[in-house]
Amino acid sequence: MSVVALALVAPLASAALTSPSDPAPAPTDRVTDTSQLPSGWQKSGDRIVTYDGDATGLHVLVADAADAYRWHTAATLSEPGVETDQWIGQTCVTGSSDRAVVVYAPRQAVNDQQGFQQGAFAAVVDLADGRVTKLPELVSLAYFNPGCGDGEQAVLTRPQGDDTELLTVDTARAKLVRQQTVAGQLTSAVPFGNEIAAAQGDAVVSVDAKGDTSTLAKTGGTPFRLVPDAHNGLAYQVPDGKKVQVRRVTSAGSDRLLGSGALGALAVRGTGGRVFVTGRDAEDAVQTLPKSWRTLDVPASAEVSTTGSLALTSVGNGTEAAGGRKTAADVAQPVGIDAVLPGSDSSVGFKVVPKAAAQGAEQSPALSDGVHTDSVHMKSTADDDPATSTTDPDRACAVTRNDPKLQSLQPSTAQAEWATDLAVQGELDVRRRSGWNGSELPSYTPQGLFPSTPLKGGGRVPAQVMLGVLSQESNLLQASSRAAAGESSNFIQGGYYGNAGSVHTVNWAAADCGYGIAQVTSGMAKADTTYTAEQQQALTVDYAANIAAGLQILQDKWNQLYDRGLLVNGGDPKYLENWWLALWAYNSGLNLPSSTDASAPWGLGWFNNPANGLYPADRTMFLSSGYGDARTPNLWTYPERVLGWAAYSQQKTDPATGATVRAFTVGEWPSGAPAAEPAHDTFCKPTVNDCDITKPRKVAGSSQPEGPCQRDDFKCWWHQPVSWTDCTATCGTEVLKYAAGDPEPKVAAPHPAACTSTLPANALIVDDVPNTVKFRVGSTNPCAGQRNWTSRGTLTFTFGSAQQNGATVYPSKIDFHQLGAGFGGHFWLTHTRVPSYTDSVVTGTWTPDRKVVGAAEVMVHLPDHEANTPSATYRIDLGDGTVVEKTISQNTGGKNAWVSLGSYDFAGTPSVSLSSATADGTGDASIAWDALAFVPVKG
Repeated sequence: MSVVALALVAPLASAALTSPSDPAPAPTDRVTDTSQLPSGWQKSGDRIVTYDGDATGLHVLVADAADAYRWHTAATLSEPGVETDQWIGQTCVTGSSDRAVVVYAPRQAVNDQQGFQQGAFAAVVDLADGRVTKLPELVSLAYFNPGCGDGEQAVLTRPQGDDTELLTVDTARAKLVRQQTVAGQLTSAVPFGNEIAAAQGDAVVSVDAKGDTSTLAKTGGTPFRLVPDAHNGLAYQVPDGKKVQVRRVTSAGSDRLLGSGALGALAVRGTGGRVFVTGRDAEDAVQTLPKSWRTLDVPASAEVSTTGSLALTSVGNGTEAAGGRKTAADVAQPVGIDAVLPGSDSSVGFKVVPKAAAQGAEQSPALSDGVHTDSVHMKSTADDDPATSTTDPDRACAVTRNDPKLQSLQPSTAQAEWATDLAVQGELDVRRRSGWNGSELPSYTPQGLFPSTPLKGGGRVPAQVMLGVLSQESNLLQASSRAAAGESSNFIQGGYYGNAGSVHTVNWAAADCGYGIAQVTSGMAKADTTYTAEQQQALTVDYAANIAAGLQILQDKWNQLYDRGLLVNGGDPKYLENWWLALWAYNSGLNLPSSTDASAPWGLGWFNNPANGLYPADRTMFLSSGYGDARTPNLWTYPERVLGWAAYSQQKTDPATGATVRAFTVGEWPSGAPAAEPAHDTFCKPTVNDCDITKPRKVAGSSQPEGPCQRDDFKCWWHQPVSWTDCTATCGTEVLKYAAGDPEPKVAAPHPAACTSTLPANALIVDDVPNTVKFRVGSTNPCAGQRNWTSRGTLTFTFGSAQQNGATVYPSKIDFHQLGAGFGGHFWLTHTRVPSYTDSVVTGTWTPDRKVVGAAEVMVHLPDHEANTPSATYRIDLGDGTVVEKTISQNTGGKNAWVSLGSYDFAGTPSVSLSSATADGTGDASIAWDALAFVPVKG
């Protein structure tokens, strides 16, 4: 086991993870012992702003010194209809400290180049009243975005082809005031005087209102972390081998070295013209300080308050690395915050419970216009009419959502590790009986459908490499994060609707057909015949089949690179680091050599190159500093993240003890995993890929200045074998937990189905799915011998539609879901919206297969989770045209329960309808359709 892994004891947000037996006082949302605070704190203007994300949104948290640093939620940002287990992002604070600019996105965006570079949302948050103004442009998730200056303006960046788009925000008016495109790749852009300062190649440049650039300072490396000070100066850092320089340049171009230290040991931070150099050795490293500069003896990674009176050393809710498994649906996770008071020996711990605000959940105007579909409206029969079918007959992907016979079983982390361990050994031959998990599949074995591909050169994939891939791709989830382990639901939809996060847009032409725990995309388009229909359905419903398919893809990437000689450290596949290039290709592909131009660039793309300025130059190995790194995965390339998971694992809560433990077995390193990491410039060589950090050169005729990638088109593609370490002395190797033949681990779902009807025997029950749908959990029938009822009728739906690009599409299905729980093991749900959102409204109608004459009580079954709207209005048609309404709360306090809608006199075939349109609908409250019954009343 890794030495570093043994030493790592969940450092994330210790305030939130304190053991009940710990004698230390329980953390609160403020400093209770105010004697720790500096004198005059009651009148201090110091403010600290931080953030943390979970499945409910990115929480912007604020605390003021004058209020004893009492924390409150300024805003919670999310987008309706976006299904994710974690929202990520970052913030900056304006010079007045009154406003924050926030960039936020679903966690999955970091796995896709376009999502990373042009898929994040942006907003201005008023820190006083919580007012949220979402901005009408999508931007980059890069670590330096957004950038605030010493006033009320901020800069957002977005790559645009070979160029960079700079978006200037006037936060006082909460609007974009300038949009300009600059040639080449710019990073770390911030307002600087009346212009913008940014890093461009190996220079600090200024950009005027016309978009013209001028050089402020030439540097020996790519500058990063630009911070304006109050005296026309700009603090910045420059990597210098294994060291980092702290420098200051003025608006007139006077550049000065102020100090240096080990790379990662110093950082410049600041707000409102104040600059703070953080690091344990900052005072010794930077001895000459300009006006408005200070050194702080705090960790270099600490987040600093506006005047430097408080520094946060850890922020997190403890679930960022826990595989997206929520403890309760739609409930924000408590955030633990550890802090120190610079200049003293005092430390404090806080615990904050974020609160959601409706305006933070409203759809961003960046999606208002949508991306219109190119799909052709299909002729439909009654059974496949997309206006009434729960499925998507007009889809672009192979397997539809919301088919009760094609639900994905959510694995436990133990099951995911079991399937991975057996798959890499070529022994995942567990027999799936016909009808597995309620599907109509014949009997199969996972690696019978997806056989392991032999590696060229011999050997096999280490288990921890594959577990790292699964962690990064899906957080070890096969089904929607709404489903707990042992529960079934739809597969993770990702880009299934091609909607780029909009709940109002369906764009089948842009669909990303990623399925399941390995996010298998190749072969999963509707028109793709790479897989048979049986294979496509199996990798959708069965996590083990999905892992087998994902393993095949990774093996193919290795073989593709092997054929071209692209090996790492000699190419022995048993060493985890030697999969670096294959992981690079797994995520962003291999650009093949041109058949007509031998001089044309080819190889692995620039996006995942560790030398790319999208990633901070002083980052350490992912997770090596603690699980807080999982809060900001966008600071690392894809291979870095995968190897980090392989070395440190995800986290889970042990159900027996409540302790936080590793989710799976980690690899073993002789000297600790960070020792085997490549330097950031390993894949940056002038003679290989036109990339040179230490000797920048200008490409003749290029519009881009000197920099690591010296091509205008950023095709600095790596295509050579590489060696950076002796793997026998430093590299990681696998540790298997499960051997061939070990049985599949068992899991008990936390929300057992209500199998037996507790209603009178003469109750007329109408279930939400037909009797032909079989409730199964894997090969098990949890309701065997318990079902004492038969459905006598149908539940039908109508779905809100929209006209987009001449076609009728159904955005209401984006936020429509199924879960294998509730009465009989199945129910449907969505979230309530106000009636004006007609394209988001779903209406379900229960109709029995016979007349009801006389008095009967209407009973509705409500599931024990994912149903909490206080405003479920049922419209009851008595069979003679008379309609009455009954409004109830669907929150049963966590119990499966039959709830009465009242007794009525019926005179024909009745029906009961429930719509997701409510006067209080904000997209947050869930509304469910389960079974309904008519119970005759003796009169």
